[in-house]
Amino acid sequence: MIKAIPHTEVEVLLSKAQEGGLELTCLSVYCLNLGLRPVELLNALSIEVARRFVLGEMPYAVSDDIMNGLFTAIFDVGMEEVMPQPAFNIHLAFDEGEYQHLGDSDHIAPSERYSRPYLVEILRGLVDTA
Repeated sequence: MIKAIPHTEVEVLLSKAQEGGLELTCLSVYCLNLGLRPVELLNALSIEVARRFVLGEMPYAVSDDIMNGLFTAIFDVGMEEVMPQPAFNIHLAFDEGEYQHLGDSDHIAPSERYSRPYLVEILRGLVDTA
């Protein structure tokens, strides 16, 4: 169980991720201040993005931008140790909503057909294991 991250820190980090990406070197400073490992902070931020999207508190485009901004740090952590989970799967879920899939009609919203159900499943798995 990771400790609670102050709301102001979450907002700052999500904003940085959306604006230009959040690299591991920048993230490490926050990790030191919060007493968290990078994998813990990336997972917490990713879960928060997924939660906000699923609950309708954040539009898909913003959520996807944030997860794309976190990807470099997620990938870098995965190269040093195991791939952060569920952060990596949350990133993949948002990726599935970025394009029309083969066989889908134009009126299908990929974020609703692919991303949302995958994210609900991920979040439900977290609750079931808590």
